[in-house]
Amino acid sequence: MTFQKKISSLLLIGAASMSQAQLFGVSSTGSTNDFCQINTSTGAATSLFSFGIPGLTNVLALTYIPTTDKFITTGQIDAFHSVLIEIDANAQTATVVSHGIPSNYFEGIEYSAAEGGLAVSYGPGGFYSGNLALLNDTTYSLIANNASTTLPDGDTLFVDATGSLNVMDTNNPGLNGFMRNRFTNPFGASTIAGVGANMYNAVDADFAYKTDEGRLFVTEQTTLGFVNDPTSTVITTVGGYGANSNGTAFRMLGLAAKPVPEPATLAGIGLGILGSLRRRKRGA
Repeated sequence: MTFQKKISSLLLIGAASMSQAQLFGVSSTGSTNDFCQINTSTGAATSLFSFGIPGLTNVLALTYIPTTDKFITTGQIDAFHSVLIEIDANAQTATVVSHGIPSNYFEGIEYSAAEGGLAVSYGPGGFYSGNLALLNDTTYSLIANNASTTLPDGDTLFVDATGSLNVMDTNNPGLNGFMRNRFTNPFGASTIAGVGANMYNAVDADFAYKTDEGRLFVTEQTTLGFVNDPTSTVITTVGGYGANSNGTAFRMLGLAAKPVPEPATLAGIGLGILGSLRRRKRGA
């Protein structure tokens, strides 16, 4: 086999290894916030970098935006004030960004391809967020607003196996006796329907559906689990996250799955690198 063919084979192998979706999380332990990668087989978390935002008490919820290759989390200051934080995993930065959320307090956040933007649960505060807004996924300006007062408290938002947006009140059955509710047309003439058993509790902080495994993962703060979805009848424990560099147990309050790259993208990466190597060889 020629050197060039060997390189081609290695690039294809490398591209294949990139095809597995990944699970990420944000952890808050005191003044330390960690952006982590999570092993979905064991639950073990690895901190990729730490960040601090002045005034934060913790970060809550996490979502991945494929159009920008950025993550978004909610930074809670107190019961009546939140900030929107953009995480660039490649640059290892976390930055407070401006937004069009029509309130100073918000909690759950989730990118929804079906809705075409970033869904956010917001409200008057007092740890209550019973309204829903849709933001532009690039500028975070307001696209649509559902100010209905009939929504359950939006402790967390997530997209499930059906591709639908869900809202969860993990503290109590928030609407019609259900903790988990699934939206239909959330930013129009919306309806919501209860899903599954009420087996959740306050430590169930955020959810993320990982398409390549077909699992809806849940963070129970120090432990990773997954939910029988879309019927939602049982939580299966995967394992503990472990501890950060300070020796403190990770307190994971947000989860997000980064999808599998498109095959054309993987092929383009490999061919681009190979083309670069060919040009270098010719110019040597």
